[in-house]
Amino acid sequence: MAEVDQGELERLDSALRVAESALEEALEAAENLGDFDRRYDVPRALGGAQRLVANAREAVDAARQR
Repeated sequence: MAEVDQGELERLDSALRVAESALEEALEAAENLGDFDRRYDVPRALGGAQRLVANAREAVDAARQR
C-alpha cells in the first residue's frame, strides 16, 4: 500500500471539519424552518450528509494510524 501524504490528510480532515460544522448549522436552520418544501425531507437529507462526513472522518483517522 502506498504511503499517505500526511499534509493532504490534514487538509482533508480540516475540510471535513468545516463541512461538519456547516451541516450542523444547515440542519438547525432547516429544523427551524419546519416543513418548507414538501418534495424533500431536508433535515433527513442533511442527516445523511452528516453520516457521510462522519464516515470520511473515520477513514482519515484510520489512515493516520497506519
